[in-house]
Amino acid sequence: MSGGEADFAGQLSREFHHPTMRRAFSSRMILFCAFLVSALFISRLFGAETPFARAATNGRTFLTNLFNPELELLPEFQGAKTFWIYHDNYLAAKVLAKTHPKTSAKIMAAIKPECAEQDSKAKILFNESARPLPFRDSRLKDVRQLTNGMIRTEIITTNVISGWTNYADLLLLACIAEKNDANARADWNAALALWDGHGFMDDAARAQKTYSTYKLALAAIAGKGLHRESELPAGLIDKLLSLQSSSGGWITDYDAAGKPIGLANVETTCLCILGIEAMAGKSNK
Repeated sequence: MSGGEADFAGQLSREFHHPTMRRAFSSRMILFCAFLVSALFISRLFGAETPFARAATNGRTFLTNLFNPELELLPEFQGAKTFWIYHDNYLAAKVLAKTHPKTSAKIMAAIKPECAEQDSKAKILFNESARPLPFRDSRLKDVRQLTNGMIRTEIITTNVISGWTNYADLLLLACIAEKNDANARADWNAALALWDGHGFMDDAARAQKTYSTYKLALAAIAGKGLHRESELPAGLIDKLLSLQSSSGGWITDYDAAGKPIGLANVETTCLCILGIEAMAGKSNK
């Protein structure tokens, strides 16, 4: 090191070891470290996958794994030979629209030639039903015979359903469809009155002696729409999350012990994804 370099190094060392310089350096280091910690915390906060997001992602993976590239439709469940236009594929197209837009567009395009525009209870969830109320009966229709299967759909008839207030799913759909706030609140309260601590014990549940997973999802969707999430039965959201199968899909029925009954299917999975996304970030302990 030359004499000039040595003098410069010595001056720098003396300045750095001066109390004022040490305090200034220390302050800058503290601020810098605080910035790094804050940036790391924010990155993890927004980058971390929540249980809601993880469940929705796995649910959508279940749906896309079922996609039949030849028909560009989804079967009712893994291995099924029946492809339902309404409600299954309509719901799948809606649920996949933001995350898998190309697949969603293919499903919608496949629906149109198979089935003319028709009304459906599922359309109530997206404010697309031409005549949501009063609820009307439906009938099942074969749309097209396949070499090894069938494309089918559900058609809304003109016959008004009587006694629909005895069914939690229809009460919850009415909450969503109803334009009159007082009527929507009445339907909401009637649906919650059917909760027995395990699920919605309505006429269908009593007859079948099982609970329906999708009714939990409809409650979450309706609660969000009415801004009454805080009134949801305790544990409903956790139960909804717990009923997701290892395949990523949801099974329609479960018993009082919380054991799923049957196979994961498209319609229930779509409704559950909509339900958990409606409740994302909410607590329901």
